[in-house]
Amino acid sequence: MKRLRLFHFDIKTYGNYGDTLLFETVRELFEGFAGGDAFEIVQSRQLRDPVTARLVDFINENVDAVVIGGGGLFLSDTNPNQRSGWQWNISLDLLRRIEKPLIIFAVGNNRFIDQADFADPFREHVNLTLEKSIFFGLRNHGSVETVKPYITESNRDRVTYQPCPTTLSSFLYPDLFRDELPHERRISAESIVGKRQARAGFDADKIYADQIDVLEKLNGEGWRVESVPHARADMGFHDRLTERGVVSSEHILWGNRDVLYQGIEYFAGLPIILGTRGHAQMVPFGMGTIPLSLYVHHKIRYFATDIGHADWAIDPRQDGFQDTLYKTINEVYERQPELRKELADVRQGFFDTSLDNLTAIYKSLTGETITPSFRALTPPERRTAARAYDSSMRFDKLEQDNGRLKRELNKARKDLEAAGGPRKSMTDGLRRRLRPLRNKLAGK
Repeated sequence: MKRLRLFHFDIKTYGNYGDTLLFETVRELFEGFAGGDAFEIVQSRQLRDPVTARLVDFINENVDAVVIGGGGLFLSDTNPNQRSGWQWNISLDLLRRIEKPLIIFAVGNNRFIDQADFADPFREHVNLTLEKSIFFGLRNHGSVETVKPYITESNRDRVTYQPCPTTLSSFLYPDLFRDELPHERRISAESIVGKRQARAGFDADKIYADQIDVLEKLNGEGWRVESVPHARADMGFHDRLTERGVVSSEHILWGNRDVLYQGIEYFAGLPIILGTRGHAQMVPFGMGTIPLSLYVHHKIRYFATDIGHADWAIDPRQDGFQDTLYKTINEVYERQPELRKELADVRQGFFDTSLDNLTAIYKSLTGETITPSFRALTPPERRTAARAYDSSMRFDKLEQDNGRLKRELNKARKDLEAAGGPRKSMTDGLRRRLRPLRNKLAGK
C-alpha cells in the first residue's frame, strides 16, 4: 500500500477551542486510517493567509493531494477577501495552477441568520474548487443542501456528507472516553451572542439573562453548574454567570499552549452542555456529552437535526424560552443513560461514514480498494502531536510575519520609485526587521 503525501490548509490557534481541536482531529483521522499506512500530512499552512505562486509550486512538486478543512469555511466576512469570496484565500488563477487533486473535508456553510449572500467570485470559485476535487464533503446535511444551489446543476450530486471529525472524538481518543457516567445533575454552559446575531434580531443581554435565570434556578435545586468558555468572546457571559454566584467551577478552553486535549478530557466526564457555538455542540457530542444549544445560527439547527434532535436547538426569541429551556434540561437529565446510548449509535454512524469516505478518497487517488480500519494515537503519541501542533503554529506565525514585511518592503520600493527618491534610507529599517525572521525560518 502506498502512503500518500498530503498538504493541509488549516487554521492553528489557541484562541478558539473548536478550531484548536478541529484541524488536529482532521490530521489524526487521515493519518490513523488503515492503520496509518494510507495517508500522511507532510506540510500545512494557514488557509486564511494568501496562497502564493511559490506555495502552489511546492504543492505541485511535493505532494499527492491537498486537504482543505474542515470548519465553517463558507463565510464571507471572516477573512474577507475578493480572491475567493470565502475563507480559503487563493485566487482563481492560482487555484487553476494547482495540479494535485483537492479534498474538501468536513467544511460547513457558516452563513449567519439573515446574513447577506456570498459575493463574487464565490460562485465561480467554489465551482472551480469542486471541479478540481476528488471529494467534496460538507459537515452537515444543512450545508449540503444550502451549498448545492451555488454549484452547477450537473455537479450537485458530488456534494456529499462528511461529519466533522470533532464528533468522532470517542474513536480518536478511546482511552479518554467513558462509556458510562454517574447519573448526576450537572451541566456546563458556554454562550456568545455577537454583532451578527444582533443584526438578525437577537438581544444578547436578554438571552444571557434568560439563560442565567434558568441556570440559577437549577443551581438552587441542587444542580452543579459549570462554565466552559471556548474563546475570548465567551467571557462576557462567563463573567455574568460567575457574578451571580452559580458557577461551581470554570474550564477555560482558550489562550494557553496546553489546551489542545484539555477540552476532550473535560467533556469525557460531562453529562450535559448548553452552548451557542457549533463546536460547543460537536466537540462535547464526540465524547458522549448531551449537547443542548440555542438556535442563534443556522449551523446549530443543522447539527441538532443530524443527530436526531432538532428540538435541542432552542430558539431564544420564542415566547416562553426560559420555560422551554428549563423543561428540556430536566427531560434530558431524566433520560441521560438512554440518550447516551442513542447518541453513541449516531456517533458510530458518523464514524462509519467517515471511514467509507476515506476509503473512497484513497481509491480515487490510487485505484486501490482497501478495507476500512483505524488506529488511534497512543497517549505518548498524543503528547508528541501536541508539541508538533505548537511548533507548526509558531512556524506559521513566522511565515505570516515574513510575508507581511515583504509586502511592506515591496510597497516601500514602489512608493520610492514613483517618487523618484533614494531607496536605501527608507528600506533599511524594513530589511533589518526582515532579517531575524529569515534567519529563524532558515533555522539559523
